[in-house]
Order: sequence, then C-alpha cells, then structure tokens
Amino acid sequence: MKVESLSGGCNRRSFFKKSHVAAAVAAAASPFNARGVVEVPQFVLVRPGVSTGGITITVRAHCLGQGRWIAAAEWGSQSKHLPFDGTFPSRWTAVFKSRSEAVEHAINLALRQINEQLGQLVQTKDWHGKVDAVTAWAADAIRQTRMHDESLPLRGLSVIDLCAGGLGGFGMGLTGLGAEVMLACEIDPEASAVYLKNVKPTKMHLDLCTLDGTKLTCDILTLGLLCQAFSKAGKRKGFSDPVLAKVYAHTKRLLREIQARVVIIECARQFLTQEDGKDAAEVRELLMKSGYRVQHRTLNAAGFGVAQSRERSFIVGIRLDIATDDILGFVFPEEQEPTACVADILEANVPATMDASQFVLSRAEPETRQPDLAEVGLMRRVKTGEVLDAQGYRLYSPMGLGATLTATGGGRAASTGTYLVNGQARSLTPREAYRMQGMPEWASHHPVKGHALKHAGNAIAVPVARELGRQLGALLGNRS
Repeated sequence: MKVESLSGGCNRRSFFKKSHVAAAVAAAASPFNARGVVEVPQFVLVRPGVSTGGITITVRAHCLGQGRWIAAAEWGSQSKHLPFDGTFPSRWTAVFKSRSEAVEHAINLALRQINEQLGQLVQTKDWHGKVDAVTAWAADAIRQTRMHDESLPLRGLSVIDLCAGGLGGFGMGLTGLGAEVMLACEIDPEASAVYLKNVKPTKMHLDLCTLDGTKLTCDILTLGLLCQAFSKAGKRKGFSDPVLAKVYAHTKRLLREIQARVVIIECARQFLTQEDGKDAAEVRELLMKSGYRVQHRTLNAAGFGVAQSRERSFIVGIRLDIATDDILGFVFPEEQEPTACVADILEANVPATMDASQFVLSRAEPETRQPDLAEVGLMRRVKTGEVLDAQGYRLYSPMGLGATLTATGGGRAASTGTYLVNGQARSLTPREAYRMQGMPEWASHHPVKGHALKHAGNAIAVPVARELGRQLGALLGNRS
C-alpha cells in the first residue's frame, strides 16, 4: 500500500498587475479547476497491480475546509474484463466530516462497481482471488487511514462492547470514528469469528456471565440488550424470562461494575413500554445510582441513510462529572428524511427464489422512490397455496424502504422480507442484508447464509452507531 500526502499552491510573481494577483488569490482559494475537478488533491492512496491482471485502485481525497472532505477513486485491470474506470474528486463528490469517512466511501463505491462490472466472472477461480485480494487491501487501507487521521472525534478513546453480535454495529460505527474496541463479548462462536475479523478488538471474551467487570475501565460501554424477551417476535416476559434471566442478571451486574464514562444501551422499542416500562425503569435507576445522567430516545435507521425501516431505542448514560448541556444533556443525533431504498442495495444477477405462481399482486409497483415500505402484494403458503396477509408473507417493491431485518423471523423469506425484483420475488442475499445495515463493502459476512442473516438481523445499523458516537466526540474529547 502506498500513501502519499500531496500539497498544492499558487506561485505568484510580484510584478503581476493587481487584477492578476486577485485572480490568482481566487484560484488558490478554490481547489477546483474550470471543469469543477480537483487536479492536485492533498491525499493519495494507491494500490498498484501486484501482478499481471491484478486490480489497481487509486483514491484521492481533498479537504474543502474544516470538517469537509471529498474523495474519489479510480480502478481497473490490464485484463479486458475489467476496464479502467473512476473519477477525480469534484464539485459533485459527496462531502464527509473526516478524511477517513470520505476515503472509505470512495473505496466502498469502487469495490461495489468492480463486483458489478465483473458480473458472473466474480465467481470464477481467477477473478475470485483477485477480488478477495483487493477487498483485503481495502480493509487494511481504511484502518491505516483512520490511524493517521487526527481529526476523528473518537480518536484515542476506548470501547467495551457487550453482546457485540456478528455484524458488530457498535464496533464498526465507533471504530470508524477513531475509537478502539479494547474488549468485546459475544457468546455465539460464529458471530464472534466474524466480529474479530471485521472490528479487530484487542480482546474477545465469550460468555458475558463469566466476565469480571470490577477491574475494567473504558470511555464508552456499549450493550446490545438481548431483545427476545421484549420484541414483538419474542415471548415478552421481560427480565423475568426464565431462559434469559441469568444473562439479564449478569448484564445488570456488569453495568454496575464497569467504570465507563458513557454507557449506550440499544434495545427493542418495546423495552421502554412493556409492563408500563418496569424493566426500563429498573435499568435507568441502576445507571442513575451508578452516577450517570440517563436519557433515552427511539431512532429509526431509515433516518440515517439506510434502506430499512428499523426502530430501535437507545438509553444513554453520561457520567455526572462530564459537562453536558444544562437543559438537553446528551444531544441525540437528528433523523433526516429517508433517502435510500432497497433498489440501492441490490446485487446484480441474483436468481429469483419464488416463481410467479407463489404471489399475488395487489397494486402496481411505484415508478419513483418511496419514503416508506411499498407493499405490492402477498405471498402464498407453500403447502396450501393460501394467500396470507401477515408479516413474513408481504411482498414489497424495492422502490421503497426495506422491512425490518430480524434474526429469527419466519414467512417466505425468513429474516429479510420478500421483494419484487424485475418481476420476480426473492429474499435478500447476505451482502444485501449487510448493506441494509450500513456495513461497508470490505466487511466480511459469515459464509453460511443462515448465520449471516441472523447476524444482520440482530444488529444495530452502523450509521446510527456512528452518529451516536459523533455526538459523544464533543463531550469526551479527542485523546490523540
């Protein structure tokens, strides 16, 4: 991997006329040429072709001002199957708040376009190895870029991630802002293996019930509260659920024992209201007795740029010795109007999983993007052929948001929902489910589809975790 830091300037001669000097100053103030392109970017990241036919990537990034970075990539291969493609940064490039985020966006776009341009060739032995190699380079390049990005708001801060999951939404979101996961805890060995590969925590612990928190300290403690006892899909017995009672007891013990500056708990929306909020009140009281100011809010991931309607509640505890707004306390990130739809995350050339006889259309597909789920029909039961109007049997258009991913949901397309793609009904692939949770293209998922979909369904969306972390940056301070 080759990294260059480039700087450009404008040489002006003292004998220029005043008008020429003014024009030169104006040109120096803008990084764009007359065509709106940055010719001399400040940061360049290069992966040369490592062998004949290898895939090359060059990423160029430029700072437009404090907290305003743009980046673009070009890529290609000497092989005729993958033409050179890409752009320099320009006026039309998306703007990000840090160099690392801009670079990651550019690399993600390149990886996705490489896969789609190759099409079915990705599955061949020769190209599969080349794509795997460039994806591994991308993961390392992004981590290296973060290590040298002093502007990241959580740089130098430590995280303990309990019930981390396989997708690792908290871990991915917070490390993307410069934090380091010093300890993650996940009992599912399949999930733990994927988390280790993507997040690379300093240490991984298996069983939350055997973890001693009395000597643990961190800046941010995150917890994905097991939702089976609270969500609509579960038995809704709360902390008294006999199957999970032991886990909940040790979860509450660790919240008392671990010395954290901030605690973030993600939970099912129903956790806050079930049994008149008795269990939620217990957690809030536990945190307040431990010296935290406690707030909560429900956020929908669709308001953070992902193609999924996914409501989750967040309880945030800020230690009392940390200065916060006197009135608002912790300021939660604000949801925006949904901008993504399922069509944005679809892979090309995925075969249908159900033929036309297995669904009934009830309305025409929308021609434009929709800000919510766009139901267009219903699926039939496999054994009886009965059309069933129930969750798991609804057919959606990819022009709308996706249904909430679940870890154990049933129906015709377990975990993902069913979508009408090019006139045919199908479930989502693991890569599509990961994209629906805001995971980057370089991230690995479990090779077994069932495990991968379970991990996606259990997770917090990465952009939501990232924006919660960004809000913490101002409170905790960058420790670089």
